[in-house]
Amino acid sequence: MGIGVSGLMSGLDTDAIISKLMELERRPITLLQSREADFQARISAIGTLKGALSELQSAVDALKDPDAFESYSATSSNTDILTASADSDAQPGSYYIEVTNLAKPQYLRSSAFSSSSAEVGTGTITIQVGSDSSVDIEIDDDHKTLSGIASAINSADLEVTASVVGDGNGNYYLTLASNETGTDNTISFTVNDDDGNNDDAAGLSGLYTDPASHTLTETQAAEDAQLTINGISVERSSNTIDDLVEGVTINLKEESPGDTVKVEVTRNLSSITSKVQGFVDKYNSLVDIFDQLQSYDSQTKTAGTLLGDSTTSQIRYRLQQMLHTQVSGIADEVNGLSRLGVEIDRNGKLSLDESKLTDALENHLSDVIDFFTKDENGVEGIAVQLDDILDSYLNNYDGLLKAKQDGLQASVDRIEDQIDRINDRLSQREENLRRQFNALEELLAQYQQTSGFLEQQLASLSHNAGTSKSR
Repeated sequence: MGIGVSGLMSGLDTDAIISKLMELERRPITLLQSREADFQARISAIGTLKGALSELQSAVDALKDPDAFESYSATSSNTDILTASADSDAQPGSYYIEVTNLAKPQYLRSSAFSSSSAEVGTGTITIQVGSDSSVDIEIDDDHKTLSGIASAINSADLEVTASVVGDGNGNYYLTLASNETGTDNTISFTVNDDDGNNDDAAGLSGLYTDPASHTLTETQAAEDAQLTINGISVERSSNTIDDLVEGVTINLKEESPGDTVKVEVTRNLSSITSKVQGFVDKYNSLVDIFDQLQSYDSQTKTAGTLLGDSTTSQIRYRLQQMLHTQVSGIADEVNGLSRLGVEIDRNGKLSLDESKLTDALENHLSDVIDFFTKDENGVEGIAVQLDDILDSYLNNYDGLLKAKQDGLQASVDRIEDQIDRINDRLSQREENLRRQFNALEELLAQYQQTSGFLEQQLASLSHNAGTSKSR
């Protein structure tokens, strides 16, 4: 408040008068702010609509790629012996497998020591796993105990795990376990003892259970998996095998010579059904958003934020039309969503008859795939068409909804500029009013001063006239 107005001379509450005057002059701002709030609400509503359309597009994307329909499952007749899984490269078929041996890692142990903290010695340990490069591990004074040696080995870049294990009878051993199974992953262990003698049981070479031959005790030999598949004998270093049947991974669980396990690979129709159901669910969620944004309650006389919005109505109508699309070159039995079990009710929502879709997949699979995914010679499947339409709405560069939001935001920006200009003008107006009222107070003060002077003069004249008469 640049200039104070007291109202002492006039007796008026000039601050209240100015406040009321300014309140009247600010009415255009209130109207502009109301319009701005409306535009902001519509921008937010467009954002909500974009989110629902984006989720629908994700569901459509899952149906427009032919690979999405190449889903297979593999089942095992005895999951205690082996399990199996299949990817999109698999083909339907049956395979008979007998597991005679599981792949195993190699285990080694050192000679016995009195405790995990027993001092062994210093020097260099060299370890090699299979055909990997050998690694030298320095054992210094900080790592010369049994547990210290295990720690130094585990800190090296090796496919070996070292541990200290007690047998409950006062004996402690350094144990080594290959991290990988199979004979290709056996462990080579040698010692270069700082005491200069690698052939005795003293110092670091005391780890050897047979110092003379520089060997540790093998508590479990490395073994390869052995099995037969459709009568063919196979050996692999791992119990997870993915190179026998294209697209199929077999996980061996238990040795069971004489028992044959059937692995059956079939097309996973439930995966396709799940993708179609996903489309139905996302479309129905979009319908709910449309209903919410374009609603009107006659009792409360409240309208949805986008009621009457032509862009929203255009999108809704176009998507409803797409539900009845047919694709050139597709068998009549499956040429249409309704013929695949996708029905639309009077509220515009979808439902899926899974048995009808499964029947279509079992009897017309290639046509169903083409109905959704075809994209050649100017002919597009329904999912391809829907994706193109949704992209025209959602594209962040020139999409219809981006243009809509930009237009609304431009309106908001113009209103804010108008409000700023009016506020600047009103600030000046308030200053002028305060100057005017202040000038009024000063004028009244002058009038009051003049009035007082005149009263004094008149009183003096009256007194003088009375004195003259008395004489």
